[in-house]
Amino acid sequence: MARSLGVLIQGAGWVSTQHIKAFQNNPYTHVVAISSRKLESAKKRAQEANLKDVFVTTDYDKALKRDDVDIVSVCTPAHLHAENAITAARAGKHIVIEKPVANSIRDMKRMRDAVRKAKVKTVVSFVLRWNPLFETVKSMIADDALGEIQYIEADYQHNIAS
Repeated sequence: MARSLGVLIQGAGWVSTQHIKAFQNNPYTHVVAISSRKLESAKKRAQEANLKDVFVTTDYDKALKRDDVDIVSVCTPAHLHAENAITAARAGKHIVIEKPVANSIRDMKRMRDAVRKAKVKTVVSFVLRWNPLFETVKSMIADDALGEIQYIEADYQHNIAS
């Protein structure tokens, strides 16, 4: 890859901290903008992540017009995912969507159609699929190390309250 891709984080709630960390850990991406309905929230996320020269705004459309934004990471409440993703696709930006994808099949189809029309790439953020704990359990099941499984209940610890 010739250059690092610029990321716009849309929404500054708790889950955005995880998206920001992921993009900071990826050598091919860097966060260039954070958009949120509250400017204080966007500024807080930028400061917490030690992001320098990051554009913070309450104007999503203005952030989408930036030439340095290649990817939009949709971290807003679920009822806003469809409109945020469709708007990003129409702006020609690739999209990472926090789960759930949308609140209805109709919205998911609208999102799919916008992504196809714009010819951008998109992915849903099922981040736990790459968690080492879950990869280990999946491998143990595949190797029949646990025998015939009758029931599984799982949880994981995270610091969501901070």
